[in-house]
Amino acid sequence: MKLSSKSLIATSLIIVPLFLFLLYFLGYPNENITATYLAQKENNALIPKPKGKSPLVFSILKTGEAKTLETFVIEGGSLLKVVTVAHSGFYIQHPKGNFLFDTGLGTKIKEQFQVFPLYLKLLMDYQLLAPAKEQLESNGIKIESIQDVFFSHLHWDHASGLKDFPLAKIHSLANELNDPKIEFGYISSQFDGDSIHWKPIQFTKQPYASYAKSLDWFGDGTAIFVPMKGHSEGSVGLFLHTENGKTYFLTGDIVWRKEGFLDKKHKPRGARWIVDFDTVSLGEEISRVHEILKMNPELEIIPAHDNDVQSPLGFFPQVVGKK
Repeated sequence: MKLSSKSLIATSLIIVPLFLFLLYFLGYPNENITATYLAQKENNALIPKPKGKSPLVFSILKTGEAKTLETFVIEGGSLLKVVTVAHSGFYIQHPKGNFLFDTGLGTKIKEQFQVFPLYLKLLMDYQLLAPAKEQLESNGIKIESIQDVFFSHLHWDHASGLKDFPLAKIHSLANELNDPKIEFGYISSQFDGDSIHWKPIQFTKQPYASYAKSLDWFGDGTAIFVPMKGHSEGSVGLFLHTENGKTYFLTGDIVWRKEGFLDKKHKPRGARWIVDFDTVSLGEEISRVHEILKMNPELEIIPAHDNDVQSPLGFFPQVVGKK
């Protein structure tokens, strides 16, 4: 049975706008990220070396994952390529003390996740592998030995295991919880109550690469925290100089795939509407890291969810950075 001309026109008036909206939602046309932010600062983008030989190593705690199309994790990504999104925390080991940077999915993630509205459950679906606490304990590491837990930010998939470490000091920027609404990816049960030992991160005015402020945690230049703009109100990155002489940069969710820094690309537009705090500042941050990579080509960037970057390094109990 043939459709009438009126039916064809009516169908087109519905399908075409939906198709155009989908393209816009996925990031077409791409958001333009200019290079003006670091135009006068390129010479300051060199990463300082640590003071003496580094004793630091770290491990990647992959707590969960999700399968999705590349187009849903980076602007202009393929509609045909399936990629793995990792939900990871990082276990940093140093003679002066071991700490976590993010926890990934925690022991209570199933009940925490239930508070999300249906559309967020569909968009943020995950497969739990093993919480950081369980992985550490099964390898003989006592939870009370983790005295400090730092967070790149406090979105649900980073802070889910926060209360799994009740004796640890919890380090985050104070403004990270200025407006922790569920529609922005925060789950209050992960960080509410008065039992948490909060220790807000206090940056010093000591520049590091092109960052005006920094925090040298051990005082030896091996673990340096820096403020990162745009994804949330209080996002934090971490530079690590390891025992084998390599330098890594843990960048949280500024981008979800390394290509975002290499090619200066945002997340898809629809994802930015939900999870990113300030797109303009985020573009500046992406441009900053792009320039840092140009000036330090040996630097290894590790976005929190980029399984293709993390997998070759190996997951816990594999140690990264050992001689």
